[in-house]
Amino acid sequence: MKRKGVFLLTLALLVLLTGCWNRRELNDLAIVMGTGIDKIDGEYVISTQIVNPGGVASKEGGGMNQSSVATYSMRASSIFEGIRKMTTVTPRRLYFSHIQVLVLGEQIAKEGAKEVLDLLFRDHEVRPDFYVILAKDATALQILSMIDPLEKIPATKLYKSLETAESAWGSIVSIQLDEFIADLLRDGIEPVLVGVNSKGKVHMGTSGGNSQKESQSSLLRYHEIGVFKGDKLRGWFNEEESIGFSYITDRVDSTVEEIPCDKNNKIVIEIIRSKTTVNGKVEKGKPQVEVSIFAEGNVGEVACSNDLSDPKTIYKLEADVEKQIRGKIVSAIHKAQKQYRSDVFGFGQSIYKNDPKGWEKVKEDWDSQFPNLKVKIKTDVKLRRTGKVGNSFIPFMKKE
Repeated sequence: MKRKGVFLLTLALLVLLTGCWNRRELNDLAIVMGTGIDKIDGEYVISTQIVNPGGVASKEGGGMNQSSVATYSMRASSIFEGIRKMTTVTPRRLYFSHIQVLVLGEQIAKEGAKEVLDLLFRDHEVRPDFYVILAKDATALQILSMIDPLEKIPATKLYKSLETAESAWGSIVSIQLDEFIADLLRDGIEPVLVGVNSKGKVHMGTSGGNSQKESQSSLLRYHEIGVFKGDKLRGWFNEEESIGFSYITDRVDSTVEEIPCDKNNKIVIEIIRSKTTVNGKVEKGKPQVEVSIFAEGNVGEVACSNDLSDPKTIYKLEADVEKQIRGKIVSAIHKAQKQYRSDVFGFGQSIYKNDPKGWEKVKEDWDSQFPNLKVKIKTDVKLRRTGKVGNSFIPFMKKE
């Protein structure tokens, strides 16, 4: 009787097991590494960059010369329709789980990116931890089609370059899809995206219809930060303002500050670490914010006769770097307040965290309060090292 009960229980469990009912063979999938979305003449242009495993393997093994990727594009009245219609030109079904970058065209960003982001955030196959970037002065298709000699897959080049640039240069920020959407939903902060543009001409070979499969090398450069109000692009911070933004939002891992030391020469300071604290509150009905920045740096390059062994020279350099950082921050805040009227720094969030009751008094009117917000800036820079030599040898060279 006991054996019969075990048998019946096992049989019942087998009925409930579904097995691999939704399995998909790897050979039937086209793995998408990068996606681009443009808007031209009222229609969406969806681009997908698909990795070619045979091409990657052939280059690594020294075999036949095959392309490592294939980039396809399709025009449609909606993004979802475009992705489905792309199956008419791709030999396999598109699989988005391994996407590394999403490139948005500038026109899409200006009109509003919420529909694009909703589709990708909603799809159960798409993980929201990929980077979102803006194509500046180029289309998303052009950006995805540029091949770098050091990377076989352009989407991987965009992914790795973004992480490398962010860690070494202060004007670059990496924003993932879920972070962008979180900034859209939270009060007291607006989103930003980094821009990427091309240097030189873009040459693309097509393979019939709407598919593009070959391209020539061209230089891609991350440059400037796009400022949003809601899901719409308002404009751009220039490079100096972008660095100021990164200081305010505590995104600077390392960067460079150039200090003039005479009419033609300069001293270059490498910022090796930076920490920013933002405190906001409401006093007498008026919101105010204090931004405090502490940075450490090393002397990276000297092209003048300053005596670096003199402590007064170091103190003067520290004060000059503090002034320069403060200037970049002031420029970024001024443009955000007066031109774009967009709190991309999260000053409203800072007030909410430090003074919740005060935030309740101003949050409904924050759009009109932010442009007149008083921001106090404190900078403190300490120089730690001057390198393995002290003063530069350049001033003591023999005259020709």
